[in-house]
Amino acid sequence: MPKIKVFTANLGFYETAVAARSQKMALAHWGVTRDLFREGSAKETRDPKAVEAATRKVGMVVRRPIGSAGPFEERAEAEQALLKRFKSKPHTALKRTKSVRKPEPRPSATSKSRKKRRR
Repeated sequence: MPKIKVFTANLGFYETAVAARSQKMALAHWGVTRDLFREGSAKETRDPKAVEAATRKVGMVVRRPIGSAGPFEERAEAEQALLKRFKSKPHTALKRTKSVRKPEPRPSATSKSRKKRRR
C-alpha cells in the first residue's frame, strides 16, 4: 500500500491541506483539474499542524486562513468559528414558493390531420 502524504495548496483565502496517496488524488480531493503541483501552487508538506489535521481523516480537506498560524479545521468547523468570531447568525435559505403550473395537454391529432399524413 502506498504511503500517505500530506499536500498543501493556497485556494482562495485559505491554505488547504489534504492527506492522499498521490498528487493526482490530492487534486481530486480539492476538486481541481489543473496541475497545481506543476504550477508550483501546491506541494508536499511536513508542517506538523497540517500533517496532524489532515491525517485525522484521509481525503478530508482541512483549511485555515492564509497567513494564519492557527490550527487547520474542517470546513464546517471553520465556518462555525467565523460565526462565533463575528457573533453573527448563520444564513438560512429563504423559502421561495413557486406557483406550480400544470403542463398544457398536447392537442390530440384529429382525424383530418391523420388523413393528411397518410397521403
